[in-house]
Amino acid sequence: MERELKIVQNDFKAIESYYGENVLHLVIATSYLSRLIGNRRIARYLDENHPEILAKFQSVVSATSFDAASDGKADP
Repeated sequence: MERELKIVQNDFKAIESYYGENVLHLVIATSYLSRLIGNRRIARYLDENHPEILAKFQSVVSATSFDAASDGKADP
């Protein structure tokens, strides 16, 4: 049991060490996608030629915006 606990602790430390970096990448990517789909010409092009990609971009932006809002970090 002690050995299993040590394994779980090591796994947790490994995940924890990458968490901040992963969150930073997510924030940067979300910001880029938000600016990209905020451009009317790009959004129109995606809507006309690649609506599935536009929908995915919008879902990523809205999901991360919702996460920030539920954490109390979103602007009012």
